[in-house]
Amino acid sequence: MRIAGGSAIPIRIPLNEPFRIASGSLTHSNHVLVRLVDRDGRVGWGETTTFLEVYGYDQDGLAHMVEAHFIPAVVGMDPRDPRSLHERLERVAPFNRMAKAGIDLAAHDLWARAEGVPLHRLLGGRRVERVPLTGVIDLLPPAEAAAAAAHRVSSGFATLKIKIGSDPQDDLRRVAAVREAVGPRVRLRVDGNCGYDLASALAVLPRLEEFSLEWIEQPLPRWDLEGMARLARRLRTPLAVDESAASVHGVRRAIEAGAAAVVNVKLAKCGGLFPCREIAALCLSAGVRCVLGGCLEAATGTAAGLHLYASTPPLESAAEIGGPWLYGDDVAARLPEAVAGAMALPEGPGIGVEPDEGKIALYRPRRREP
Repeated sequence: MRIAGGSAIPIRIPLNEPFRIASGSLTHSNHVLVRLVDRDGRVGWGETTTFLEVYGYDQDGLAHMVEAHFIPAVVGMDPRDPRSLHERLERVAPFNRMAKAGIDLAAHDLWARAEGVPLHRLLGGRRVERVPLTGVIDLLPPAEAAAAAAHRVSSGFATLKIKIGSDPQDDLRRVAAVREAVGPRVRLRVDGNCGYDLASALAVLPRLEEFSLEWIEQPLPRWDLEGMARLARRLRTPLAVDESAASVHGVRRAIEAGAAAVVNVKLAKCGGLFPCREIAALCLSAGVRCVLGGCLEAATGTAAGLHLYASTPPLESAAEIGGPWLYGDDVAARLPEAVAGAMALPEGPGIGVEPDEGKIALYRPRRREP
């Protein structure tokens, strides 16, 4: 079984509402679908995405890296050997994990489709039938955040993640309003998306702890592991790393620095299924919790995340992969809505979703004139 070729397809799907975090805001997706074909004509699909203000490159750059450099590099390779694929991609271009993620997912999908089995069967088998999900509250005014939180809880979500990191007083009001709206039993996480400096974090985070938080994610810039470690010593609430945790080496540094009690792994951010499983294994051996996050993926990327969660032992906390429901449409068959705050794995071989050529044409951006 050998890869014969492929393509990278940029996709822009409007969000139902703007999504705001401390680093910036989005009004539409920045997805890139990756299509790999083997020598027998079988097709595997992957998906990746980016966010310029967070990850440093745009959709055009992501699609170019996949199609001009990474697809030619894997032609002739066996999709059943993800380690060798990643070693080849790393020799072609270091970093660029989001571009590598698209190749990784498409190769895994191709492999599982060839075997005629769901993806989780290749990853060790299904541990759970349904994946618990987290409802995410972005940088909304306090009253709107409270209403959104109450709606998610009434829909069955038992865990919520509240974005912070914009203005300390606004953050306090937002978290207080959400806690009052949902009561004491709902688990709350907060995520600063690198929005604070150390002085601001030391001032506001102890006050946020009064709202009984499950953990506090990435309040400081990705490079400030020393500051994160200082915070960890001052707070009783566990600290999670996200932007500081894009690779096995980055996660190891964060753990050794005392900056991470929780690690947020994301398929696009970390480079795909294979690196995420390596990071999860490291967390398991280090006694650190590991949570599956998302980058606002659409159906293909989210379905891959469901398979990863179901087959990877350290991933037990509610997953943060609700991207598809932020969009009014998708280029693949829509995943079913979460029921009681959880989702079943997709049926069928591979990742379990099939992109629609008509929808791809609809949401493929027109080429900009030079």
